[in-house]
Amino acid sequence: MMSLLSLCTALALSACAVPADHRSEADTIKQSLNAIVSEPALAASSNPNDYIAGNRDLYDAILQTGEGGLQFLLNQLESSPEDGLKEWIMAQASAELLGEDNPVHSWKSGKDWIRQYKTNSDQVS
Repeated sequence: MMSLLSLCTALALSACAVPADHRSEADTIKQSLNAIVSEPALAASSNPNDYIAGNRDLYDAILQTGEGGLQFLLNQLESSPEDGLKEWIMAQASAELLGEDNPVHSWKSGKDWIRQYKTNSDQVS
């Protein structure tokens, strides 16, 4: 009986352990975005593309989240009260994930992009 309990406990504990490479899309995006916008070497730049270029591996990790990541980005961008660097990077990643399906071709900020995206998406639906 005791060995069965030990076996069940061991199985339960191992099921709770999630390897780092299987992080959720949301965690990957949040951690990557926070690292990108916090890059001290780029703090003097006002160009969001500099932050992407300086952290290409982190930005690529966001893009690799695919469709699930796109939905998370759209939700975060729409609900964010801010309209700064992070929102611009979320909009850029969303546009890249959408590829040819991106209905927005000219935008000034992340909130501008999501507003145009929602307007164009609502018209297509």
